[in-house]
Amino acid sequence: MALTLFNWLDQISYEKKPWSSFSIDDYGSFNPYLINRFISMKSENIEIVNLIQKYPNIPKKQLYNFYCNVIPKKKTFFKYIKSSKQNYNIELIELISKWFNTSIRETIDYYSLLDKDEVMKILLTMNKSNKQIKNLMK
Repeated sequence: MALTLFNWLDQISYEKKPWSSFSIDDYGSFNPYLINRFISMKSENIEIVNLIQKYPNIPKKQLYNFYCNVIPKKKTFFKYIKSSKQNYNIELIELISKWFNTSIRETIDYYSLLDKDEVMKILLTMNKSNKQIKNLMK
């Protein structure tokens, strides 16, 4: 069974086995993009990842060896940092966009400035029922 992303991160940060000790299946499971992404989640590694990403076609073996040599040997948890981007009800955004006669993008930017009561007033003015409003505001 091939190594998972988290197995590779453990290898890079703690175990640091030589590249030649892995199987062909393991080599195939090494994903440079995801490795770079997760390693960069630790603030002390951002500059290292930024440096190595300047060379996008670096062979997997060299990338692995680089990280093994540069990242200190310690058990590390690479916490994934999620985007703070909110998911909006697109139907609600479209209605508000029509109301203000603005683009969808502008409406999304301004939506956070509207409080719940204002949105409800807009929807009531647009002849939406209380049930429709409740569904839109979920």
